[in-house]
Amino acid sequence: MTALGKLYQEIDQRGQAALATGQEELDPNLLPGAYDTRLGLTLLGRLPAHVCRNIEFYLQALAQLAPDQYYYPAADMHVTVMDLLAAWPDQQISPATFARYQRVVADLVATAPAPHWHFQGLVVSPGAIMVKGFYSPALTTLRQRLRQAVPVAGLDLAERYPTISGHVTVVRFRQRLAHPTALARKLADAQAVDFGSFTMPSLDLVVHDWYNHQVPMTVTLPFAR
Repeated sequence: MTALGKLYQEIDQRGQAALATGQEELDPNLLPGAYDTRLGLTLLGRLPAHVCRNIEFYLQALAQLAPDQYYYPAADMHVTVMDLLAAWPDQQISPATFARYQRVVADLVATAPAPHWHFQGLVVSPGAIMVKGFYSPALTTLRQRLRQAVPVAGLDLAERYPTISGHVTVVRFRQRLAHPTALARKLADAQAVDFGSFTMPSLDLVVHDWYNHQVPMTVTLPFAR
């Protein structure tokens, strides 16, 4: 099993255990009337329409078992390539700071080959449901180059953790699950569900909230052609 496959397996084991014991992690920022002040700087990849459609179709079945949870709109779905500045409450990121990161990241992306992606199966963490993404080595190389180049340029690199994942978070828990056993069974049966493949033509550098819903600053950076 690859390191990425092992990571997804470990995430799912923790999530399944949380569902089985009623210990799912709830996000109070998603309750009615709540306002999330967390902002961060992230390099992310967008999903093409056919992958989003496939995911949305499957989410309809999940919503029947868990109607009170938060489901990402298709426009907000994304793959996190790297959190350059992890999201924190009331964090301020100025246009000048954004521009400094853009110059460094754009040069690296412009000289990197476009990564290929395949999305298949679902996993559950204690707080969310995710689509598993598998990517070509080009993304691993880009992440390594970013981790080297950003500090060399005199910029902070504040990842929440050095990720190797390529998942898409599609559901977050905001209330206790009414049917956790049925939901866990549905997710376990979804390992062979194929959501599609594609080559990612560009990445977006964004200032955004935790859910990629509020995006006050963004720029699209194309890969090498």
